[in-house]
Amino acid sequence: MKEVIVHPLPRLRTDVRDVPIPVPTDDEIVIKVVVAGSNVKDWSHITALNIAVNSGDDIAGVVYSLGASVQNTGEFRVGDRVAAFHRMLTPGGAYAEYAVAPAHTTFIIPDNISFEEAATIPLVTLTAAISFFRRQGLPPPWSPLPASAGPLPLIVYGASSALGTFAIKLAPLSDIHPIVAICGASHGVVDDLLDFSRGDRIIDYRQGVETMKTTVKDALAGLEARHALDAITSKGTWVPLAQMLHGSATSGIPSSIELLYTYVGGGHYGSYKPSMPKQPADKDSVKFDVEFAYVFYRYLSRLLARGDFCGHPFEVIPGGLNKLKNGEARGVKYVYRVG
Repeated sequence: MKEVIVHPLPRLRTDVRDVPIPVPTDDEIVIKVVVAGSNVKDWSHITALNIAVNSGDDIAGVVYSLGASVQNTGEFRVGDRVAAFHRMLTPGGAYAEYAVAPAHTTFIIPDNISFEEAATIPLVTLTAAISFFRRQGLPPPWSPLPASAGPLPLIVYGASSALGTFAIKLAPLSDIHPIVAICGASHGVVDDLLDFSRGDRIIDYRQGVETMKTTVKDALAGLEARHALDAITSKGTWVPLAQMLHGSATSGIPSSIELLYTYVGGGHYGSYKPSMPKQPADKDSVKFDVEFAYVFYRYLSRLLARGDFCGHPFEVIPGGLNKLKNGEARGVKYVYRVG
């Protein structure tokens, strides 16, 4: 089969090589890739590590072969339309004719969802879900906040990014409102996701940090926000975001604010990599991210089939990651038709 290798340095480029079709281990599925989705990490992580690899992790295609344990469950069959989250930086990535993914991070694509749309979903949606429902302990969509609980404010910075948009799609399923969505010119992808009757608001970050903080406070209308997501995490974006929680007026990060780092790979391994500088306070709790991923993806398939969830706006491009690296993917995810 043909596989694309991404080389980050001295300039971002790709080449195609011929390799054998992967063979699944007991708990894996080999997928004939129809569409591969892209993420910023596909170039940024390998640049930081200076390694060349098939860095694609969002897979949409059809089941080609099953590991022995997967066959025993009867959940998947050869020919099923599936989407999957590949183990990052391991062999068998999405940028190939055939890719490999664990069964627990693979889910059925309903007939009403295209391969292109499905390819936008796996990695980023699980990132948002782990942040909300595992790290922050917010109620998951299958057990939403009861009406008697009252409002539960949430602030999302970078709301029009893929991560921010998927987060805003998940939050209302758990009856989390009001949502304060902070974004810029690409706010159109967010407009239809918010319920302004429940107090949801869009705030433009381009007005400056201090004005943004004041506008967020006004939007909360006396409510105290205790939960937030920084979907950008660049150039200290988490500092003013932390200051918006609890209505703090401090110039730094308030001592009452806990900063949590979400590693989506926990959904594969149940742990953070030892080399990561930001480790979870309770490492045992991360073990169950694997089980959470299994449950979440199956529930996600159900939401997609019912029309209660959808993928991200996408653009099909011929190939390469330079458009992504150059920041051209505004309000869309780039996907590739591998065939």
